[in-house]
Amino acid sequence: MRKKILVLGFAAALCLGVGYAGWQAMASPDVKLTYYVVEPGDTLWDIADKYREDDQDIRDAYTDIMKTNNLRADRDIYPGQRLLIKDGRATK
Repeated sequence: MRKKILVLGFAAALCLGVGYAGWQAMASPDVKLTYYVVEPGDTLWDIADKYREDDQDIRDAYTDIMKTNNLRADRDIYPGQRLLIKDGRATK
């Protein structure tokens, strides 16, 4: 019974974390969000560089993608996966 409660608690915490990350990304009304479909050979760094604002540090764009999509590293992405991206190109 205790194991079941721990598993349910962990699942709830995970859902809240993912929901919060998505909500945080959408909190600013002037930010354009888009979905990006991962292509073979893509890395988070490539995607961050493509969608970051001109004056934004690529490390910040990379971190935004990771937080918004609840990722830990490049190994968490795969071809065909849809990532929610803050589209910095919208301001260019």
